[in-house]
This record gives sequence, structure tokens and C-alpha cells, in this order.
Amino acid sequence: MIIHEIIYYIGLVLLLGGFIANIVFLYLIKKYEKKYTSLIDILKKNWIQLGSSTLAFTVGLVLLNVAFYIDPYTSTFLEEANIVIKNYHQAMVYIFGPLFAISLMIFIYSLFVKLYIEKIEVNQKMFSYSVGISLALTIVFFGLWGEGNAPYLEYPLANAIYFGAQGIKLINIYRYGDFYQDGISIYLYAIFILFGACLVLYVCDYKLYKIYGSHDLITNTFLVGFPFGIIGARLWYVILDISSGSNYFLGSNWTNIFNFRDGGLGIMGGAILGIIAGVSQVLIVKYAMKSPRYKNFNLLTAIDIIIPCILFAQAIGRIGNFFNNEVYGGLVDISGWEFLPTWIKNNMYFNHGTILPHEFDNGTKISGLEALNYYLENGKFYMPLFFVEFFSNLAGYFILEYLIRKLLGKYHAEGSLLGAYLIWYGVTRAILEPLRTEADYYGASEITSYVMIAGGVLIVVLAYINKYVIKEKRLLWYKNLAIENNEKSENKDK
Repeated sequence: MIIHEIIYYIGLVLLLGGFIANIVFLYLIKKYEKKYTSLIDILKKNWIQLGSSTLAFTVGLVLLNVAFYIDPYTSTFLEEANIVIKNYHQAMVYIFGPLFAISLMIFIYSLFVKLYIEKIEVNQKMFSYSVGISLALTIVFFGLWGEGNAPYLEYPLANAIYFGAQGIKLINIYRYGDFYQDGISIYLYAIFILFGACLVLYVCDYKLYKIYGSHDLITNTFLVGFPFGIIGARLWYVILDISSGSNYFLGSNWTNIFNFRDGGLGIMGGAILGIIAGVSQVLIVKYAMKSPRYKNFNLLTAIDIIIPCILFAQAIGRIGNFFNNEVYGGLVDISGWEFLPTWIKNNMYFNHGTILPHEFDNGTKISGLEALNYYLENGKFYMPLFFVEFFSNLAGYFILEYLIRKLLGKYHAEGSLLGAYLIWYGVTRAILEPLRTEADYYGASEITSYVMIAGGVLIVVLAYINKYVIKEKRLLWYKNLAIENNEKSENKDK
């Protein structure tokens, strides 16, 4: 094993070990919270563990960067491309990389304290500021660290993690998939989807705990809804593919439907079937099985908590689309997108890992390296629709979660956020779907987006009918019944 591999694996062990150690220490702090008297007491008793794990994570990140730059493959690649490493880029890498790692750890600590330290007094306002500031710094430092590395990376970027005889590596399946067939490759897309789903579970569990004083009320709902969401996403993609005239899933190829590793998920189908499965699970447990844990569980309240968070998960999933080179629009002038980081722009010349052929007005076509050179010389790249939808989903989350409730106040109807979600996401897809490249455009998805909007409007209307008609009548009936019982009681006493 040569020097760059030794440094690489030492860095990998430190990075993963430091991160895992941090999570374990935070779990133990929560578990034995009663033995601490204050946050200062926690820091005094755990500063060595928390400090050393953060240092390990930071040093690990630096060593991985060192291993990358001294790797003979990197040197050969840069030499063949006539790329010279610049000092200010290296300064950005080794200054902002560690700052990114430290700010990330501070964000995790602050968020943990804000959400889970309950037995001792915590200045919630101070930690809210700490969460916001550390998150902002994490994003900024990550962006600057990425800018330092961007000119020296190979594009399209890696989209999978390989585990096998050749070690643990980040690879691009489109380019090197055949070379790494002797091991297991996990797509970054799948990791981002799983991370987004787990984050939804984490946040929603905390919010429901604040209402009902019990954890794990939606764990089973997640374990049902998430797999059904994946199934729904796959079925949706298969249906769209067949509707477009493709024979890939027909005839003797029908078994390809179950080949999830081959790619192909439709997020609209995943959201629809996942929500239906999750709601059904709660209804069965609460009303059919009559579980005592769910006696006071309000389904409409849970819907208003969970549904906006799904938009947050979908935003994270769109980051996976970026690494998978998908969810792109047609060629556009890069001048309107100069605000994007360099490593994002450089990855936007590739669609599904390849350069799509370009057809000129006179019918002439060019492909491969010729097409790439044409795009570079003429300032063109594929429109990053994933990026637009990422921000649309984030905006939708904050609007549904905070703005709507704050504006409506007591006039908010429980359960109406499900309808608001369908409207928001339906409008987003109705606008973005026609902008996709021809290879990724499905007319059925555009039609479905309008169905989602209509369904959302209907759900909002039903939610307000439930609030102002059904509930009001029920409340009036209870009041009349109480008055009648009181009158009977008074007459009986007489």
C-alpha cells in the first residue's frame, strides 16, 4: 500500500470515527442527563470526548484532501488536462475545510441541546441563534471549501460509494461501473433519500413528543410509509416509462420492474402512496386495533406536522438527483446561473453521465467531446431543474410550517396542510415538468400535477367544512345535551 492510500484510510477512519463518536457521546449525555446540573457541568465532564471526536473528524477531512492531491491518478489527470494547481485554491481547501468540519459539529451540538436537553435549564433563544448561525457558517464554509477543490475534480462527479476488493471509494457508476463490479456500490441518491426520510422521522417525532409527551408515535408509520413510498416511486416511474411508448418493462423484460438498482424513481408516486400508507397505518392502529397509546392521538394534527416535513425530505432528495446527473432542463445560457458554485456548474454539462448530442438549426448533429466543447465555448449548460425544485421545496416547507399557521392563527383548519402540500407541489411540478429534457419529459406527470392541485383544493375545502360546519354542529349538540342534562337534574332535585 503506497503513501496516498495510507493517508486516505487513516483520514477515512478518523472522519467516520469522529462523527460516530460524537453521536454516541450525545446519546450518552441524553441518557444520563439527570446526573448533570447545568450545560457547563456537561462540558466540564465531557470536553475531552467531544473535543477529541471533533478534532478527529476535522483532521480526517484534511487527510482525505491530502490523499486526493498526492494520488498519482489525480496528478496524471491534471497533467493530461494541462491543469496547474493554484496556491490560493489550496489555501481555500485547507482553511475552509476544517472550518466547515468544526461549524458542522457546533451545529449538531446546538441542535441536540435545543431539542433534547430537558432536565436542566437551557437558554432556548441562545441555542436557536447558535443553530441558525452555525448552519449558515457550515453552508458558507462548505461552499468555499468546494470552490477550492472544484477546478481539480473529475466530472461528472462521483455518484456512488464502492465497497469491495479495491477498498472504499467514491466512484462514478456511469463511467467506471464495469471496472468496480467486484464489490457493492451504494448510490449517493439512495443515501440522500434515506437521510431525508430519517430527518423527517427525527423532527416529527420531536414535535409530536412536545404535544403528547411520548416518543415513537410515528415510528411504525414511518416503517410502513417509507417502503410504500419507494414502491410507489418505482411504480410511478414504470407507468410513466410505459406511457411514453417504451418497451423496457414489457414482455420478457417485466422482471426489470423489481430491479431498483437499475434506477428509475418517480417522486410524485412515492409521495402519494407513502402518504396513503402512512395515514392508513394510523387509522388502523387508532380505530381498528384501538391502541391505548393512540387514544388521544389526533390524526389531523399529525398530518399538519408531518406533511410539511415531506417537502424538506424531497428537497434533500433533489441533491441526490444532482449527483445522479438527472432532473435537468434543456440547454440554457450559463450567464444567468453564475451564482452557482463552480463544482455544480461543471457537473451540469452531463446528463445521465453523458453529453447529450446537440442539434443545430440546419439539422447537423454533434455528440461526445465535440458537443462538450461547443457547450463550453458558447456558455451553455443544462438547466439545473433539481436546484430550482430544491429551493421550491424548501420554500414550501417554511411557508406551510410557519407562514400559513402564523397568518391564519385560530382560523387554521386542522388537516388543511395536506391540501396545501398538494397544491404547492402540484404547481411546482406543473411549471418545471415542461422544462425537462425530452428524454426525461413525461406528459402524464404534467397532467398529474394538475390533478394534485385540484385534489389539494378539495382537501382544503373539506378541512374547513370539518372545522366550521361539522365540528360546530357537534359542539352545539354537546352544549345542548349538557343543558338538557342539567335541566333534568334540576327538575329531579325539585
